[in-house]
Amino acid sequence: MDLSSFLNRATRVAIVGVGSDLRGDDAVGVEIVRKLRNRIKSPKVLLLEGGVAPENYTSQIRRFRPSHIILIDAADFGARAGDMIVADPEAIAGRPVSTHTIPLSVLTGYLKEQTGAEVVLLGIQPGQVGLGSKMCEAVKNSMNMVLKILTELFKQF
Repeated sequence: MDLSSFLNRATRVAIVGVGSDLRGDDAVGVEIVRKLRNRIKSPKVLLLEGGVAPENYTSQIRRFRPSHIILIDAADFGARAGDMIVADPEAIAGRPVSTHTIPLSVLTGYLKEQTGAEVVLLGIQPGQVGLGSKMCEAVKNSMNMVLKILTELFKQF
């Protein structure tokens, strides 16, 4: 699956960055959302820094009534640092690297049930997630690629 086909029928999109600023590559989702704030200004796009407890934002997401939700997070899917995947979060359940308080698969099920939205995970394979570590170059490069792709996709949204 790619993001452009996922967003093909989208009318309102919530983008939720997940992860911890304290754990190097785990911060990639939150950092992408922060940088998107300067690039995407559409009232049809909700940008949320979900951090380590994205479930705390479910009422805000429900009120926004998105047709589509993109969760962005570091995800261990057995690839090289910086590799990316776009998938149903339930398909890679059980492989979290973040310090989430609940698994993304549980959050995804809840959001689908409450909003009727289609939900996808944009996962980036981390290289280093130790406490106090910095984001590695491969993940930074992927972050910049995601920023470019999302900026382009939402240019006319």
